Amino acid sequence: MCGLIWFTSSRHVAKRLSAFVVFALLLFSSNSFAQLKTETKKELPDLTTRIWLGSHLLPGYGQIYNRDYWKVPVFYTGMGLMAYQGYQMNSSYKSWQKTYLALSSDDPDRENYKIKAKEYKQKRNLYYAAATAFYLASVSDAVLVYNKGKHSPAAATILSTLVPGMGQAYNGTYWKIPVIYGGLSTFYFMFDWNNRGYNRFKTAVLYLVDDDPNTVDEFNGERTEEELRYYMDSYRRNRDLSALGFAAVYILNILDANVDAHLYDWNVDDNLSFRVEPKVFNPNLSYAYSPPAFGISCRVTF
Repeated sequence: MCGLIWFTSSRHVAKRLSAFVVFALLLFSSNSFAQLKTETKKELPDLTTRIWLGSHLLPGYGQIYNRDYWKVPVFYTGMGLMAYQGYQMNSSYKSWQKTYLALSSDDPDRENYKIKAKEYKQKRNLYYAAATAFYLASVSDAVLVYNKGKHSPAAATILSTLVPGMGQAYNGTYWKIPVIYGGLSTFYFMFDWNNRGYNRFKTAVLYLVDDDPNTVDEFNGERTEEELRYYMDSYRRNRDLSALGFAAVYILNILDANVDAHLYDWNVDDNLSFRVEPKVFNPNLSYAYSPPAFGISCRVTF
């Protein structure tokens, strides 16, 4: 009888122990799986740079990765049509330019050919610019769609690299866009103006040192070679400085977008403050041994 009771008790204990072991294993497995899932989620790499590079090398790569397949023919159609039209305008420009150069200087139609060639050149540049815009739009779209639902510093940096000010628009700091384009436009105007002045005086120097008496510069020989070279060097130096200024604004635009994106989720609550104000210490005049003192109080609230 005692042996039967012991056997029954042992069987119950074994069942309870087995149930406890199974429960512990299930609990451990579920916790391990949840932890593994969390770690896997945390360790997912940011592929923004990869998508950017892939879209640069092969337009449409980002759209395929993001499963926006319908956008691929749209971008390729736009780029193809604009590039083809630009090629056609370039062929017409070369034809009119060749005819213009072949005409004599006293031909009455020579100026008309020059104007026509200039028109085709402008149209060619516009079509090529439109093809480039489709290309940049495909890259920007791939980066934005991939980072949809999160704010990525890499995306802000890439967007400002592609188009100045786009990273600021992505960060929501729209007021910086006119500042950026104001700086870029100013330096571009300075570069163009100094470059035109440099070319004027460079041409005058070439005419002056030419031995042909029929070639006269625009100053009719009234300026010496030293004067012409002085102004030519001055314009060239200012042109180079303007180019450096343009590059500096462009780089600052990229850095600003990157820093703003990193601080996008920064806590700027009113409870976070650092206040410095004047203060009177021990204002109670009843204590003769401890007169009031004036000083500065620094208070940090967080």
